Amino acid sequence: MKKIYSIAMLLLMVFTVAAQDKPTVCIENFINNSDLNNQYAKQLYNEIVSGLSKSSRIIIIQTSSFGKLPKDPTAYEDALMAEGVNYLLKGTVDEYTAGRGKGFLTDKIYDQCEIKYTLTLIDIETHQTLSSEAMSCSYTLGSSASEAISKAIEEASGDMKKYVNRHFKVNAKVKAIDQVDSKQRAKTLYVTMGSSSGVTKGDVLEVFAEVNIAGEKAKKKIGEVKVTEIMSATLSQCEVKSGGAEIKVAFDKGSTLSVVTRVK
Repeated sequence: MKKIYSIAMLLLMVFTVAAQDKPTVCIENFINNSDLNNQYAKQLYNEIVSGLSKSSRIIIIQTSSFGKLPKDPTAYEDALMAEGVNYLLKGTVDEYTAGRGKGFLTDKIYDQCEIKYTLTLIDIETHQTLSSEAMSCSYTLGSSASEAISKAIEEASGDMKKYVNRHFKVNAKVKAIDQVDSKQRAKTLYVTMGSSSGVTKGDVLEVFAEVNIAGEKAKKKIGEVKVTEIMSATLSQCEVKSGGAEIKVAFDKGSTLSVVTRVK
């Protein structure tokens, strides 16, 4: 392995585009449109808040933190924006079904349930709905109806990491190639995202090159890398998982290489 760019050279390179700062997301109390008891609907809300709060990529705050807010939807969102909020997350509990059934490869009868809910994400600066995603959580091996509901709700909390990965991707640039292998393929490199954008060790990033297609600029995926070390607030080291040759050629040509987080 041959190291072709020293750290000193890396620090002298022009910083092009930094990864975005962590956005602040305000989450409303959920509306319960289902047969689920309101106590469990509140528990679902709390578990989702907890799951979202575990992400280092966003800052979660509840609307109850702001006291009284305007009733007019636009004025309401403007008031949140004045408080530094970037996105509003609304939730509805849509459907609750429960029953009893046999477990897998056993004649024992268990309590089962499924809870369907929707999360709606709004950009409060533009007042536009960015996504409205139908989701669900379930459990089939409950020793009681209450255990089945509680276990299903715990599943919802765990699903929030993927939700954040889907809806709050971080965009940055390849800043420098660190190491190449014997075939002159990029082996490790540095990207302009770090702790300030909530990137963590193990995150998978897609690498895109800017190309010209019929006179129009477009982005083409040429590889994937995995974060191996967070160097600073705006810098991370990555291991190239695929596309090492294409990344090396494009970088040497001076092409702009962007990286985007994706679900692992």
